[in-house]
Amino acid sequence: MIYGKIWCVVKPTVGIPLFLGAVAVSSFAVHYMLLTHTTWLPAYYNGKAATTAAVQGPATLATAPPGEVVASVTPAPKQ
Repeated sequence: MIYGKIWCVVKPTVGIPLFLGAVAVSSFAVHYMLLTHTTWLPAYYNGKAATTAAVQGPATLATAPPGEVVASVTPAPKQ
């Protein structure tokens, strides 16, 4: 463990509940802020139907006529 020596300073009976309590409080705070500061999450929890964009069909691809293939590689300098 990287920070194993912390238990020489803080008792595990104090540190572990304090750490887990901090995780729980911060998780609650994040979820509360998401609920109060976004419009999509409350709508999701209330079960409103999502509005989706219309899907268009596949676009036609432009094809080149068959012919000569040209590479765009620069030649190596001659020695």
